[in-house]
Amino acid sequence: MPEPHPTALEAPPQVRVERAGAVAVVILDDERRRNVLGAELRDRLRAVLAELAADPAVGAVVLTGAGGCFSGGGDLASMPPAGAAASADRMTEIAGLVQQLAALEKPVVAAVSGPAAGVAVGLVCLCDVVVAGESARFLFPFTRLGLVPDGGLVHSLGQRVGPGRARAILLEGAPVDARAALAAGLADRVVADADVLEAAIAGAQDLAQRAPLAVAALKRGLRESSGSLGDALAFEREHQPALFGTADFWEGKHAFLERREPSFSGR
Repeated sequence: MPEPHPTALEAPPQVRVERAGAVAVVILDDERRRNVLGAELRDRLRAVLAELAADPAVGAVVLTGAGGCFSGGGDLASMPPAGAAASADRMTEIAGLVQQLAALEKPVVAAVSGPAAGVAVGLVCLCDVVVAGESARFLFPFTRLGLVPDGGLVHSLGQRVGPGRARAILLEGAPVDARAALAAGLADRVVADADVLEAAIAGAQDLAQRAPLAVAALKRGLRESSGSLGDALAFEREHQPALFGTADFWEGKHAFLERREPSFSGR
């Protein structure tokens, strides 16, 4: 007698990738647990990000969650870890994921429907553009749980909304709905829930048409600069001379002068 197929409730956590032209849509998929970022899902996401970083056919990435939920955040069922060493290992793994997403040289658009909680908001804040549905809610439960923010939020939330507002959000731990997120700068666009993924893909397709070498350099500069004028000028001195000599600059210049859309090659 054949073995029964596993039900949807028994399906293991996975990270699905769907293609829309030059855009890779990355879907966190563990619906039965609201796409919590447990160890297995984190590992799968890191493997997918590594593949996409090395794929020249991918010009931009959309990050989203399955089942109308971006992610329930950290896996509370696995907390606390079994001892100090396991706790340190957990934080090292999370830091690795955060750094990997931050270092991705391709534009990343977050498509957020429903809740994005805890460490998952850290991933959202690392995305270059955030498209939120009307149902989106950004949750910061750390001080209510007796923990500090993780996922890089102490840094990345302030980068998005400013240090003063980030301080209040993280200390108070109150939910931030889609409209409040837009007003604060945590979200860049708010659309109807039915349109979130379509809007995010359209935005990513537009970003995928930008000069990839320039995008990679810009993302590095934004990531590594402390925000001082001196750092900004040093970044320009490091990258602009090299970009002047690329085929992409030649193409971009002539497309501008000829009033047409450029066709970049990444060279």
